Amino acid sequence: MEESQELKKELLRYKQESRNLQGVKDALQQRMAQQESSILQLRQELLRAGMGQDELHHQNVDLQRKVEERNRLLGDYKKELAQKDRLLQQQQSKLDEALRKLGEATHHKVDLQREVEHKDSLINELMTRQLDEHSGGLGGSQNNGYPQAVGKGAPSSSQRGADDLQLVRDALRSLRNSFSGHDPQHHTIDTLEQGIGSLMERLHMGEPHRRPGGKSPGHRAAAHTERDSWPHSSKMLHSHSSPALSSSASTKVLYFTDRSLTPFMVNIPKRLGEVTLRDFKAAVEREGNYRYHFKALDPEFGTVKEEVFHDGDVVPGWEGKIVAWVEEDHGDSR
Repeated sequence: MEESQELKKELLRYKQESRNLQGVKDALQQRMAQQESSILQLRQELLRAGMGQDELHHQNVDLQRKVEERNRLLGDYKKELAQKDRLLQQQQSKLDEALRKLGEATHHKVDLQREVEHKDSLINELMTRQLDEHSGGLGGSQNNGYPQAVGKGAPSSSQRGADDLQLVRDALRSLRNSFSGHDPQHHTIDTLEQGIGSLMERLHMGEPHRRPGGKSPGHRAAAHTERDSWPHSSKMLHSHSSPALSSSASTKVLYFTDRSLTPFMVNIPKRLGEVTLRDFKAAVEREGNYRYHFKALDPEFGTVKEEVFHDGDVVPGWEGKIVAWVEEDHGDSR
């Protein structure tokens, strides 16, 4: 009986221990479940952290690419800025050169104006001298319409007139060379040249009061010498008394040369608008190389000197006639 009692007690003790062990087991299982849930949460957080790290890595790569692109654009901008600086320096140097040339042109213009004023004073002095000589010749003693013979050592009036004419011719040539080939001042010089020629012609036309026989011997000799240098056919074309050339089908041509301020006149048996440069050359007929300018009216610039090159071109007219300038071509103007 005692052994059974002891066995019962021992069995109860073992049952109690098994119950305790079962409670410990349940507690451990519960704790393990909590730990597994914690591990799952940690894994989820770790996965989220990995995903965030990957996203940050991609953002970092994108930022690096943008920084590289910005650096490349900055380098391009620096290159463009350097190029603009070089262009600005070049433009500044060109501007300085243009200002320097403008200053030189201004000084040159002032010098030319002074020279023009000087030439005008010379021309006025010459015209005054011519008028004084003309009035003195009219008031002097006459012998059968001619003035009395001057002394052997005194210069004649025709000689002084030739010297003055040469002085004016040199002055106008020097003044013309001071301007460029297309300068509008050439028209002013041409007008001045025509005025001086007309004045001298009127002075010579006034000499019949002193010489009933016509023009002065000096003027006739100068005109004779000038026309003797032309070919024979040209002399025939310069006859103004030919009845065939005075008809309505002819055109009057007035032209100037470098050798005389007095213009020459010739008639061409063609109507105005039909006369070509070939016809003009045949009428003038001068040997050598020449340039031919004709007075014309331009709708934009007004009165101009138009140069004609081709023989078949029709030369322009002016107020029912042709006004031309025949200049020697030395090969340095074209």
